[in-house]
This record gives sequence, C-alpha cells and structure tokens, in this order.
Amino acid sequence: MNSLAAKRAMSSYQKVERTKRDTNNPQELVGLLFTGLTDRIASARKALAENDRTTRAEQVTKAQKILFGLCQTLDFEKGGELARNLFRLYDYSINKLSEGHAQEDQKCFEEVHDLISTVRNAWTEMPSVGNTNQQ
Repeated sequence: MNSLAAKRAMSSYQKVERTKRDTNNPQELVGLLFTGLTDRIASARKALAENDRTTRAEQVTKAQKILFGLCQTLDFEKGGELARNLFRLYDYSINKLSEGHAQEDQKCFEEVHDLISTVRNAWTEMPSVGNTNQQ
C-alpha cells in the first residue's frame, strides 16, 4: 500500500471511529450506513447520467466500502440464515455496482439502489434494541 492509500485508509477508519463514538446505538449506526450507501448509489446514478466518470468511480467505490463494512457487522452465529442471506445480498450488490460502473449501465445501479432501499426501510422499521413498548 502506498503512502497516499495508507493515509486515505487511516482517514476513513478515523471517521468510522468518530461515528461509533458519537452513535451509542449500533442499530442507529447500521441505519446510518444504509442511508450513506443509498446516497452514494444515487450520486453514482447522477454522475452516470451526467457522464462524470470521476465522480461515478468515487461514489461506486464509497458505496462498495460501505457494503464491505456492512458485511463486517454480520454475526453468522446469532444471525444464522438471515446473516448469510444479507451477506449474499451485499456481495451481489458489490459485484453489481462494479458491473454497472464498467458497463455504464444505469439499470445495475437502479437494481442495487432498490434492493438496499428495501433493506434500509425494513431496518428503520425494526424496534430499537432494548426498546420495549409497555402498554
């Protein structure tokens, strides 16, 4: 890894660590990742429509980094089949974003955006961990 790449990696890591400190609820942190992911995909779609290859590449890379991060949050022991299915979805999304970028295919970006939006919406509808509604 060259010096510039190492500095970028360290900067990204520090941003994640700051966000972890500022976000006490892990569920909220994952929700923020989903929101950031859908925002990056939307930006990549816009950049593709505007023929802005540099911005598209940056946004696809950022989206893929978030997906890799989401993969790291999965607990296969506790999550079982759900965790395995999410892993497959994230892996598929990473590959589909690469395909969309390489082939300049808006449909690939749209498909991933729709898939991740569905998961994001389900995630935000989930009751907070430790939040019990007593009636």
